[in-house]
Amino acid sequence: MPGETTKTTYESLLLGIRSSPPYFISTFLFGLMFGIAASSAGINHWHALLMSASVFSASAQFASLEFWQSPLPLGTIALSVALVSSRNILLGMSMTFHFDGHSLGRRIVWLFILNDPGVVTSFGIDKRIDRLGYVTGYGLSLMCSWVGATFIGLNVAEWFARADLGSLDFAGPLVMATMMMLFVKGSKSEPTPWVVSGIAALILVEIDTPNYLILMLSVHAGVVVAIIRRQLKNA
Repeated sequence: MPGETTKTTYESLLLGIRSSPPYFISTFLFGLMFGIAASSAGINHWHALLMSASVFSASAQFASLEFWQSPLPLGTIALSVALVSSRNILLGMSMTFHFDGHSLGRRIVWLFILNDPGVVTSFGIDKRIDRLGYVTGYGLSLMCSWVGATFIGLNVAEWFARADLGSLDFAGPLVMATMMMLFVKGSKSEPTPWVVSGIAALILVEIDTPNYLILMLSVHAGVVVAIIRRQLKNA
């Protein structure tokens, strides 16, 4: 609208917090699952909380649980986390030019709490917001949900000791599926590659594929389909 001013960083941060409730809830559920899974894997409570507060990545943290044994295969864990977190390169590239004029300190804070829902939803709202502030507010809200849910999950894990925790293997694919549905809903892009990626993930789950490979292979399946469809369209 003519004459409408751009929201300040603080106003945009508050808007990000107010916009986060739908994913606050889903993040809480995944955090609860991680806390239970971490406890069942024998991880010290403080170590699990520190992981959630410093890593802040469901897919990376669930991938690390696949290899949590003594002695810790640090190289394997680092490679797995790097693979499942590689999407952050594209997220960062898509947001870079929105952060012109912000200090290096602010950008580092944003990178620390980078989150898929905040980045994706920021493209579907008023262009006059400060996107760094919006994504930061969104991330702070999800961070509180994630760490708080991890704490609760760790403390209620004993209640689930007799339950079949095999269902937690679906956590990695569910994180990807949630982000996939969010992107398709808020994007004008061709949905076929994302649907193929989701189907591939379900097939890989059924054949007991490790979570980090599910994420990597399903994403590659979607990329291949996207390339093929673009070539057919331009033919």
